[in-house]
Amino acid sequence: MQRKRLPLLFGVTAVVLGVYAPMGVAAGAVPAKATAETASEKPALGSPDGAIESLDAALLKSMELGKSAGYSRRYRVVAPVVSRVFNFERIAELTLGPDWQKLSAAQQKTFVEVLREYTIATYAGRFDSYAGEHFAIVQTQTFQPGTEGVYATLTEHDGKVHRFDYLLQKEGDDWRIVNVVADGVSDLALKRAEYTETLRKKGFDALIQHLKKQIQAYRDGDKQ
Repeated sequence: MQRKRLPLLFGVTAVVLGVYAPMGVAAGAVPAKATAETASEKPALGSPDGAIESLDAALLKSMELGKSAGYSRRYRVVAPVVSRVFNFERIAELTLGPDWQKLSAAQQKTFVEVLREYTIATYAGRFDSYAGEHFAIVQTQTFQPGTEGVYATLTEHDGKVHRFDYLLQKEGDDWRIVNVVADGVSDLALKRAEYTETLRKKGFDALIQHLKKQIQAYRDGDKQ
């Protein structure tokens, strides 16, 4: 996997939640249980690391399928898992901040769905090749009741290690992702700035069209 394919994903800055602190690197990362065979349409979300293992399994399968399988097939692999392990309703609210309450119920529903679609497209579009990479979960950390952090890594075939810090919150019996910090960068911090600026300057419809264009770009990626 080339570095440019590593996504900065959706989430909320830990500062917003007031619970995030970088987790130390544990000696000897424990390999995640994720394998291509464990990716399923109903991932186990009963524990924070179980949710991340389910995501990693789907991503690994997408990578192994590669470009030759096509975007649509990779999409079908990652879509059900991503839809389950991310709390897109919560992410959408935290992404737009105070502007979220200014949207109508119909607009909120549309934004959540497009946000979900964009996240799936990002994974299906970027995790499109395999050269011996592997995921590992290094440690978990409790920030407060109902909020956990999972520190994970992706190691490339040349030994280069990328760090992913996941923030998960419990919803019923499930643990779902609300933030991802990739190599020290919170994607929501970037997305929140970008989306709120577009929303305030150009309006809701422009924001949705902007995201849909990015989704289409991923769909067309394998054709290039």
